[in-house]
Amino acid sequence: MSRTNRLQDLIRVLRHHPGPIGGPELAAALDVSLRHLYQDIAVLRAVGVEVVNEPGRGYVLPPEVRLPPAALAEPAPADGPAALVFYTNPLSRGGIVHWMLEELGATYRMVTLEYGAAMKAPEYLAINPLGKVPAIRHGETVVTEAAAICAYLADAFPEAGLAPPPAARGDYYRWLFLAAGPLESAIALNDLGVAPTPEQAMRLGCGDYWTLVDTLAEAVAGRPYIAGDAFSAADVYVGSHIGWGMQFGTLPRRPEFEAYWAGLRERPAHRRCEAHIEQVLAR
Repeated sequence: MSRTNRLQDLIRVLRHHPGPIGGPELAAALDVSLRHLYQDIAVLRAVGVEVVNEPGRGYVLPPEVRLPPAALAEPAPADGPAALVFYTNPLSRGGIVHWMLEELGATYRMVTLEYGAAMKAPEYLAINPLGKVPAIRHGETVVTEAAAICAYLADAFPEAGLAPPPAARGDYYRWLFLAAGPLESAIALNDLGVAPTPEQAMRLGCGDYWTLVDTLAEAVAGRPYIAGDAFSAADVYVGSHIGWGMQFGTLPRRPEFEAYWAGLRERPAHRRCEAHIEQVLAR
């Protein structure tokens, strides 16, 4: 069954059921799994159909809720603009993906989730079982983890030119995933005051914090971009970590980092993301 038919059936059952209906009962009525049900409810909410979950009672579609045409339309192809939904919180790593989306110039719908109940609701756990943001839904594809999302989007929208040609992706993959793995782990350990001994560092995938700092500084020294002669998704991810790291004191303000970040932070796409955060904080 297509998603269009699933959404139509879901709305029909909710509209005609006398009162709230529990998730298992609703899934059984639709002949879908609970996971598919939660994902479809998340899709409806993403396009503006507010399906209400009454605690202890179940789901209900309030009679005053209007159904936008997009809720019943056939989803766009996997690379179509209407198919891209971005789940985030402005004060999260979702900012990395937001910047990436703005660099792409893609059309997307942003769904902002508050920390706490909204991220742990079954509808969102069907998107990301960890209950964390960011995540994206692109057509039928769900991707979580900021680095993975950046890499995926660069490939899904090749016209944006945010990934090098496959034969030239050595540095691109190397630094993108070094920042996502060893760098994040080392920063977290250092920020928590954990100083592994040399023997312990050998057992850690991240190794030694200061060795990582030196390695990353050398990688960006005298270079506007980290993976070749053009800006890429690796710069979005690595640049975000360097910018945030210096801002919050988890990375030292080394001249190499300052120069590299100065060349990225004024990009129009990044400035739009900063303006969005400023608006949110002002509210």
